[in-house]
Amino acid sequence: MLYIRILCMLLLAVLTVHTAYSRTRYRMIPCKTELPTLLCPAIMYYHSETPGGDSSYLHAIKAAIEKEPKEPLFYYALGVIYFNNRQYAEAVSAFEEAVAKGYERDADFYLHIGTACLQSKQFVKGYHHLYHCLNLRPNDTAALQTLAQSLYQNGDYKQSITYWEQLLRIQPENAFVMFMLGKSYIEYGETKKGQLWCDKATAGL
Repeated sequence: MLYIRILCMLLLAVLTVHTAYSRTRYRMIPCKTELPTLLCPAIMYYHSETPGGDSSYLHAIKAAIEKEPKEPLFYYALGVIYFNNRQYAEAVSAFEEAVAKGYERDADFYLHIGTACLQSKQFVKGYHHLYHCLNLRPNDTAALQTLAQSLYQNGDYKQSITYWEQLLRIQPENAFVMFMLGKSYIEYGETKKGQLWCDKATAGL
């Protein structure tokens, strides 16, 4: 009964956590068939201005890991809670442990661990993971924007332009993307071209 209560708390935790991703994302995390079907948790990602998570949720997930230390899903859920508490380095470690325990590395996994890496200033590793995400899902707008923004902030304007342009092809009316593309061109030295994009982005303001 104690284990069932722990799993119920875990389910509640992962259904209510928030992330700071720039758009709504809902993803079902697969779980092993030997876990009770009704207790297979779904982690829901959605935009929030404040960090989510709660210490009781963290304790519940850690208790579940103690009970089932080989279950990769629990380490992944732990990573999500850390991410939502803005403990990004800890999130990366938990995601990596999930993989070590057998968690499948799909596009969502690469997006989440890549974002956590960038937030914890592990830039080379973060870019590597996000490139993998785009190899699996080339039009993932969250990955594209995360890459473009980080590359811009780190002074790699040429690469930043590549991802802003790709994102703009998917979202041609996105004024923010137009403006950042313009800013990237200006910083790269193509001032006239950049100004045109900035002017287009702000024309309706």
